[in-house]
Amino acid sequence: MKLFLAVIPFFFLSLPAGAQIIGMMTTTSTTTAVAAPAAAGPAVLPGVPAAADAPAAASRQEKAGPSKPSVYEAGKVPLSGIVLMPTAYLGRGKNAIGLGLDINAAYYIGRLYGNNSYNWTLEKKSYLDRVGLWLLSADTKMQIQTEGTWRPAMAAGVQGILKFRDSPQPTLNGSVTISKKIDSKNTDTYANAYLAVTKRLHPRFLVNVGYSDGDMPKVIYGLSEFLSKEALSLNGHTDAATPTGMLFGGFMWMIKKDSPIGVELMLPQGAPQSPQLINFHLGTLLKLNFEVSYLKFKGGWDLLGMFQFRYTYLPKK
Repeated sequence: MKLFLAVIPFFFLSLPAGAQIIGMMTTTSTTTAVAAPAAAGPAVLPGVPAAADAPAAASRQEKAGPSKPSVYEAGKVPLSGIVLMPTAYLGRGKNAIGLGLDINAAYYIGRLYGNNSYNWTLEKKSYLDRVGLWLLSADTKMQIQTEGTWRPAMAAGVQGILKFRDSPQPTLNGSVTISKKIDSKNTDTYANAYLAVTKRLHPRFLVNVGYSDGDMPKVIYGLSEFLSKEALSLNGHTDAATPTGMLFGGFMWMIKKDSPIGVELMLPQGAPQSPQLINFHLGTLLKLNFEVSYLKFKGGWDLLGMFQFRYTYLPKK
């Protein structure tokens, strides 16, 4: 019993020492746990990107901006128009904001072959008839949007056209004889405003669409005697007004730098007899800038032969 009472004081004396040891161990572990996050790196303020994320953030800012204008090898022939109607490019395919000026000359020689189904005509087929229609135009435009990876080039411009004939228009082969003679009344001046959008699907293949408002539909009505005022009246269109709005479009394929071929479609909106003119730019294949045009209208169609030449005055390069 005396031995048990003598051990008890030593037991209570050892408790503070054990508590000190446990406290030291707890403090050490807590200090280590608190210090561990500091080793992960410097503190980052809210809203401020870390140094490691800076290149990624800069890359995202660069991608957010507009894409740079596409760069293509310049052609050796004008790409500012297909046949009669323009594209959004300047000169030989220049893709830059700026002004352009083209001089275009087209001469419709005559009808190679034609067909009609009118009940007032005596002959349903026509071939090798002289048309003799000249079109001299000045086309000035401003490219207002460059072409990028996904965006198309866009241009707005105006055309001034001088039209005249060097031979009478073919006569209507019906119960009445009607033809147009060469005089000042058949020499006309036209004006036309347009918006064109062009995109290259391939460095050598481009598509073009646009809308024009002005006198260009009148040019189409002068290509066939079956679209004259006399013929329109025989088809029930008395005092019909020629519309001003027209959709146009087409494509060009550059087989070589100096040998493009193309197709151009012209669609006057709300026009009597619904004429549609398709110009085939095949001069590089047929040589001598000889082109072929297909004129379609209600009740008939004509296949026409023509010469066409385009010269770029601006830009100089």
